[in-house]
Amino acid sequence: MRTCYFVTAKHVATDLGGRQVFFLVNAKSGGVVGVAGVIGEHWFLHPTDQSADVAVIQILMDSEADFQAIALEHFGLPERLERLHIGIGDETIITGLFTAVPGTTRNNPIVRHGNIAMMPGEQIQTDLGYADVFLVEARSIGGLSGSPVFVRHTLSVSVQRQRDGEDDHLFANGPGVTLLGLMHGHWDIKESEMNKPSIIHDRQRGVNLGIGIVVPAIKIYETLYSPRLIAMRKEQEKELLKRNIPGTDSAKLSKSAEQPFTQATFEAALKKASRKKH
Repeated sequence: MRTCYFVTAKHVATDLGGRQVFFLVNAKSGGVVGVAGVIGEHWFLHPTDQSADVAVIQILMDSEADFQAIALEHFGLPERLERLHIGIGDETIITGLFTAVPGTTRNNPIVRHGNIAMMPGEQIQTDLGYADVFLVEARSIGGLSGSPVFVRHTLSVSVQRQRDGEDDHLFANGPGVTLLGLMHGHWDIKESEMNKPSIIHDRQRGVNLGIGIVVPAIKIYETLYSPRLIAMRKEQEKELLKRNIPGTDSAKLSKSAEQPFTQATFEAALKKASRKKH
């Protein structure tokens, strides 16, 4: 069974204040279509790390919605980053919405690019406390919080000169992209505190230094594979299997099998997973 989740920053989900959530997505036939969360007000956070700025919610797939899910094999987990030699200097790409020009009939996405500036081996102070983050050279703006940040690794290519036979090393962007993580926000300080040894983040009056804070993809992965969400997916699979098992009342079961996965099914799985947790 395929499940799809909408991922954003925890501080974005918190600002929604438990309201019913709908996502406005471009439609394949033009215009937009609203995609609802299976339980619109229920966000799932990282199971153990309170400083991880991640929130996920399962959504109902809509055949009219024009969007592409990011498969798990493209997540920048530590082993993938090491295998592809992804590190400082590699190009980053951030896709999001420019809230000043959101579009009238369709969403107008904005793409910003930069490079990995720092991959610290220790936690860095953020608005949510000390956290495991990456720093990228890219100006973040309002509306980009929770946006995916992709990285394309750099390839070193050896080229032999025609005249003297010597080898030159050229550097080029590698094929494909990897999900580095999601945008937390930009690193900023107050103008009056620029020369102080310690700083205080201030989103409203700070100076945008061009340094973006990225929550690593491993934090998204750990959230998606938290014990509670794993249990919920298992319960959903059981429910779907029950609806497709042939029995004596074949007409009733056939009618049930045609019904799409609903919010009621999700809520039942949520309750069962919660009871097992306790």
